[in-house]
Amino acid sequence: SPAPAFDIDVELDLQQTISTLIKNKSIVSAHDISEGGLFVTLVESAFNRSLGFAVETDAAYRKDAFLFGEAQSRVVVTVSANKAAAFEQSMASKAFSKLGTVTAGSISIDGEDWGSISTWQEKYDTAIEKLLAGHESEHALSAL
Repeated sequence: SPAPAFDIDVELDLQQTISTLIKNKSIVSAHDISEGGLFVTLVESAFNRSLGFAVETDAAYRKDAFLFGEAQSRVVVTVSANKAAAFEQSMASKAFSKLGTVTAGSISIDGEDWGSISTWQEKYDTAIEKLLAGHESEHALSAL
């Protein structure tokens, strides 16, 4: 399939906006959406503190495209509850979407239980070794 569209001016504006948000301490965290799309970004962001998330997808997009699409120039940020209104007001002239909330470790998408962050971290951390287990490639790697 073709590479996602990229506009250098959009990317520059995004990076300047994120930089300003960081300098003003308007956000708690930021993570670019890249390989693996939104879902991978969310779990990678959650691993560090064993947090989870509850998000709602946008019905204008297929769920798989929304969660795993790798379109360029997108960043997920978290905002503390006491700064949310000010953040949303500061972003009024920008294209942004409120996805959901941070949880204590559970993952929910469109109200559906997707398990816990610890389960997803184990899958993420061991995916390659499990794929190689029992294959000839495992034997080749063990010889190194």
